[in-house]
Amino acid sequence: MCNEFSQIFQLCHFVMENSQNTPLIQATLETLLRFLNWIPLGYMYETKLISTLIYKVCITTEKRNVPMFWKVSLKCLTEIAGASVSQYEEQHVTLFTLTMMQFKQVKF
Repeated sequence: MCNEFSQIFQLCHFVMENSQNTPLIQATLETLLRFLNWIPLGYMYETKLISTLIYKVCITTEKRNVPMFWKVSLKCLTEIAGASVSQYEEQHVTLFTLTMMQFKQVKF
């Protein structure tokens, strides 16, 4: 099952990193959100998932500022932060810090 999920994860990550198709990114984020509560923790903390959510889709980038992504991206980040595991405590702090730094840059 991990091998099958690996393919799903790679597809989601590829779309978030490379696509400019807004509906596709939105659908990908919603799909990822549904998987986050049961995926292996390594996919959350040992990949670029957190930074991709924060810098590429969640808040803003130099290419786009898409408010429709904010809600689902923050839900994904909240789900990740809710997976409280002591070995990933440093990543939790980084997740919170980077998210708050990005929020400071958003002009609502």
